Amino acid sequence: MSSALPEVLRGLPGSDDGVVAQELANLAPLAEALGHTFTRPQLLRVALTVGSWANENRDAGWPSNACLEFFGDAVLDLVAADALWRRFPQLEEGPLTRLRASVVSERSLARAAGDIDLGEWLFLGRGDEQRGARARAGTLADALEAVLGAVFLDAREAGSDPTAAAAAVFEQLFGARLRKLAPEDGVDPKSRLQQLIQAERKQTPVYVAVGEPPPPETPHWRARVELHDEASGEIEVLGEGEGRSLRLAERNAALDALRGRD
Repeated sequence: MSSALPEVLRGLPGSDDGVVAQELANLAPLAEALGHTFTRPQLLRVALTVGSWANENRDAGWPSNACLEFFGDAVLDLVAADALWRRFPQLEEGPLTRLRASVVSERSLARAAGDIDLGEWLFLGRGDEQRGARARAGTLADALEAVLGAVFLDAREAGSDPTAAAAAVFEQLFGARLRKLAPEDGVDPKSRLQQLIQAERKQTPVYVAVGEPPPPETPHWRARVELHDEASGEIEVLGEGEGRSLRLAERNAALDALRGRD
């Protein structure tokens, strides 16, 4: 059967080279943590190759994981949607979409990557290494998407069901987290908090920025969610949050308020 791999993933270094063979063999513990046996471990090697390493080692024959990241993003959306649909068959599109967004967010992906120490397996350029990219959320999230893309393509090349293979790895990484989700988690936390407060106290939460606006080059916002008693003038702080944007800081403040009610 002819290869269905994209051009950039054909002609990768072969295991007949002793150095490459050892490098690929060293990836076995990571493959085990993912729950997938690679027929072509070269695909996993590519998924771990950050652009900075590929640029510094152009003659090595390993492309960066950018192509697999692009593909893996779509694979992730598919298997996450399927898993959530099975978990919550009665939910409508809106809540399911918000649940999927939370599961495939950069923060969620980085957390899943951290669970298997994915950062320790990355091939990084010297600059990225010095800047601590092994622990950077964006780098970890991109690599995890690339890994899912590699699993899908590896299974397809082996004649197996690629979606089932990717779904099995997704279950390995996210299954426990999905089982803890509740239908109301698909509602935006600010909306959830507003519904609760209005039902209980007939008031509307107010969000306020804390401190001065941060400089554009280092955006880090802080926000509070408060209740204002017009009669007494008292202000009750329900929660606080931080984020790279004011919107995200407000969302995290709402989550903080909701956690305080558990």
